[in-house]
Formats: sequence, C-alpha cells, structure tokens
Amino acid sequence: MIQNTDTKPNPNVSSEEIDSLLTAIVSSTELHFKWLNTLSLLEHIGSRKIHTSQSGANLSEMVLRHASEEARHAAYFKKLALKVKPDGALTFEKDSLLCGYSAVSYFQKLDLSVERSFGSENFPKHTESFLCYLYVTKLIEERAGLVYETYDQILDQKNIGISVKGIIKEEESHLSEMDSRLFEMDPKFESRTLEFREKEQKLFQKYFQNLRKEVFQYS
Repeated sequence: MIQNTDTKPNPNVSSEEIDSLLTAIVSSTELHFKWLNTLSLLEHIGSRKIHTSQSGANLSEMVLRHASEEARHAAYFKKLALKVKPDGALTFEKDSLLCGYSAVSYFQKLDLSVERSFGSENFPKHTESFLCYLYVTKLIEERAGLVYETYDQILDQKNIGISVKGIIKEEESHLSEMDSRLFEMDPKFESRTLEFREKEQKLFQKYFQNLRKEVFQYS
C-alpha cells in the first residue's frame, strides 16, 4: 500500500493566481485559442518524449497506452482551440502559441533536471530511463491536475461550451499508475518526490510569471 505522501504539490503559485490568469485567458478569444493550442503542443511533446525514451523489449502496455493517450489529448486540445476560433492557425508556430517558448522550456528543463539527478545512482540504464519517465510524468500531471481543474471550473462558470473533464480523469489515472510503480521500484520514492517537487515548483513559477506578463500585456 502506498503511504500518504501528499499527492498534490505544495504550489508556490496560489490557486487564486491561477484562477485570475485563466479567467483573463478565457475572456479573450485570441488568448483562449493560443492557450489551447499551447496545451496541445505540450501534450504532443509528452507523447513524443515517451516514444523517444521508452523503447525495446521492456516496453509495456502501460507505456504504449500512456503515449497514445497523450497524443489523443494533443489532438483534442487542438480541436477545442479550433472550436474557440475556427479560423485559428493550424500550426504550432510562435504566433499561434501563448508564451510557447517558456512553456516548452518548463517541460524540457524539468525533464533534464530529473534525468541529471539520477547521475550518481547505480540503477541499470533502462531502469533509470523508466524511473525518469515515471517521475516527470508524475510531476507534470500533478501540476496539470491543479491547472486543468481550475480551468474546467471556469469553462463551466462562463458556459463556454467545451470541457476537459475527460482529460482530467485520464490524467488522474496516469498519476495513480505512476505512484504505484514508483513506490514499487524506488526505495527513495518519498524523499525523491519532495526533492523533485521543489524543482518543479521553481520552474513552474518562472513559467507562470512569463505567462502572466504576456497575458496582461495583451489585455
């Protein structure tokens, strides 16, 4: 049985700040389109990272399913973006994204930070790669849970006509799987989780500040 390790991150960006920013984004068709298109890009990057880092004879059903679901989420967010703005750009070019460079940088730096932390460990290479995948997924989906839940509440409140409830449920399922596997595989699961959350919080705070600056400059 997994011990209670506080499955939600202790955010250094408050729920009120996230709510305020997402409300501003949803209030603008252009910003809302770019936000959804950026989420699509991040889900696509997640799927691509899974395919790149996890391969060979040890590839499991869980990993294949997770990669396919991330790709499906990318397509779904793109579909929602075009529902919000039917004539919106079909690409992931800079002008069609909301603080896109900073969003991608947050993801890439988190991935690299977790990978580097295992440099002094003695795990076999394939085990280390799998643990990195599990931890990065856990961290990203903990953060996504906080953001997506607030975002979905705003969508309901404003009767936007779109929903991300299905994605929230699948992300919660992914997170549960990650926790179970990490608890089984890593004796340092609890301490490492706290360490990695601190890294994620600093990276997310920087991204959030950049996002806030771009949103409120626009409005």
